[in-house]
Amino acid sequence: MTRGQRIAVIIGLPIVIIASLAGYSFVQLVKPVETATPMEFYVSPKMSINTAITQLENRSIITSPTIARLFARAVAWQQERAIQRGIFTIEPNMPQFMVIMRLFSKRNLQTATVTFQEGITLRKYAEIAAEKIGCDKGEFLRIAYSDSLRKARGITTATIEGYLMPNTYEFYKKTPANEVLDKLLDEQDEFWREVSSTATTGIDRHQTLTLASIVEAETPVDDEKPRVSGVYWNRYKIGMKLEADPTVQYVYDIKNPNRTSRRLLFADLEIDSPFNTYKYAGLPPAPINSPGRAAIKAALAPEAHGFYYFVAKLDGTNTHTFTRNGAEHQQAVAIFRARRRAGKINI
Repeated sequence: MTRGQRIAVIIGLPIVIIASLAGYSFVQLVKPVETATPMEFYVSPKMSINTAITQLENRSIITSPTIARLFARAVAWQQERAIQRGIFTIEPNMPQFMVIMRLFSKRNLQTATVTFQEGITLRKYAEIAAEKIGCDKGEFLRIAYSDSLRKARGITTATIEGYLMPNTYEFYKKTPANEVLDKLLDEQDEFWREVSSTATTGIDRHQTLTLASIVEAETPVDDEKPRVSGVYWNRYKIGMKLEADPTVQYVYDIKNPNRTSRRLLFADLEIDSPFNTYKYAGLPPAPINSPGRAAIKAALAPEAHGFYYFVAKLDGTNTHTFTRNGAEHQQAVAIFRARRRAGKINI
């Protein structure tokens, strides 16, 4: 059958369907909402005709889904096109068959390049996604904290903190929160499959990500991350408390969500929380941020050395002085404090 013949058939097909169903509501108008304002309908990348019609029915936009599906399949056959992803507008006075036609209309989809930095928390992800992509921040967090998402991903802790992959992504504007989260989770899953075989520690993925999140918070220098990881791994192996400042900072920020993060005080080290590695030995119960690739690799294979301590050099390099015992560490700390008092580096 030629394209012209298909067009002739498809023009007649909806007429036959409609004519055979006298009074059928498919040609009626979409019911106006209370405010009589246009409605938006989102077609996701993998949405099928059946799913789209079901969702339209659930929103009382389509009143007879069976005929709507027949009509949609006829349009798809005639146009040789699947339904088109993206958002389209449904006017309150639009005929229902026109809603189906719009499923297939090409849309001018705007894209956004979005960077999620290493070491940020779930809440920061939600803020960036809302600002750059236009998805709902509250919905993002609701899904991120939901039992259903964690179960689907095999994550056993209270949130998916630490399982989102920092990177630069391309998203369509107004991509729903669940799709954004799926992409970020898939990205880390794929990376984990690539690098998990390099593990030398024997700890599981969750523990590795927890260690990686501490490493990520301690140093921005990728080349130094395996050494920092080695310090914490040395402490962990002998049952020594990790005494990692970022874990206390994480607790402080949770307990003070409306305050700006500040330098930790000695009193903060007494906060009673399983995340406080000054009070409790071992790894905290979950990651404290989203570690990047270099930090995850460092946690999988910590550098083998004899260091148990480190402190910032404050020389402008963002690197640290590593020491083997308490006496050496106190000497390094004295240099750190002297430089800070001198104001050589503003931290």
